Amino acid sequence: MEKLTRILISLFLFFILTECNSTKYSDKFSKLENENFTYFKGYSITYRNGVYLVSNANVEKDDERIFVKKGITGKIKNIKNRNNNFITKSETEIKSLEKLLDKFDKLDIANLSVDNFQNIQFAFFLDKCSYTFLRLSDTNSLKDVNKTYFEKYKKDWYLYKQCSE
Repeated sequence: MEKLTRILISLFLFFILTECNSTKYSDKFSKLENENFTYFKGYSITYRNGVYLVSNANVEKDDERIFVKKGITGKIKNIKNRNNNFITKSETEIKSLEKLLDKFDKLDIANLSVDNFQNIQFAFFLDKCSYTFLRLSDTNSLKDVNKTYFEKYKKDWYLYKQCSE
């Protein structure tokens, strides 16, 4: 009887933990699909290991990209260029960048890019998978932006999903 009780408790905990960890990507997407991304127009932002990579969303290889680290208080701690040299910005530029990164943080995603045509792409990770969503402007097609591997997801959104085993 004691063994059966342990098995039942283990199964119960497994189902509880599995349910808690399986925030469905569709639920996360639905919180983001109607977001107004115009504030990010022209920017590409990636967050990884405590550092933000901020670059121009309108060019493929941006020589002006910067790496930003924020402190515990949310204030920018330092800014470096691609050669790992510190960059000095004006107080106005720093406040603007902090505001941009604060808005990005609230989205709870790993990457966001909004180009001048209002093509929007964002990505997040969930359950050993990366989910990249793309919404094209009326003037672009998947072929125009070299993203033919994306599949139609919902309305004007496309999805590219990659999972590790």
